[in-house]
Order: sequence, then structure tokens, then C-alpha cells
Amino acid sequence: MPRVREEEERGDLVVGGGRRVGDRYIIPVVRVLAVYPGESAMVSLSPVALLFSEGEVEYMALLPGAPPGAREIISTLHDDIEREKRDLRG
Repeated sequence: MPRVREEEERGDLVVGGGRRVGDRYIIPVVRVLAVYPGESAMVSLSPVALLFSEGEVEYMALLPGAPPGAREIISTLHDDIEREKRDLRG
């Protein structure tokens, strides 16, 4: 049976690459599932939430299928989210 490992560093949720639309930043949060069958690896990425930032206003939309406690886990990703916003600002 292949080894299955969910990324455990921060629950298994990671900050994806954001996009800038006008003055609004849209940053996805995805669930990572890695499967290691033998010498190879397969990775599944599933969207969990979208973070929106527009000026001083920030909000989050949880997507269908988000795991229980997703908001709490996402709150631990603050540094990664801020880094992504900084990268989007250029």
C-alpha cells in the first residue's frame, strides 16, 4: 500500500500563490495531500478558502468541503499570508 502523508507543518493547509485584481488581493488556501507510491510522489491540492484583502479591509470565504477548524488553522498561517501580500505589492 502506498504511503500517504498530509502535510503536517500547519495542519495540511498552505497559502497558495495570490493574484492582484485592481486594489484587491485574492489569496487561496489549499489542502495538500501527498502520496508516495514507491519512488515517486503524487500531490493533490484542494482549495479550502479564499482570502481577500482590499486596503484595510480583509475577509475570508471558506469553500465547500473546508475541514472543521479551518479558520483556526488558517489563523496560524498569518506570516505566510502577510508574505504573500507583500510579494503581490511588488
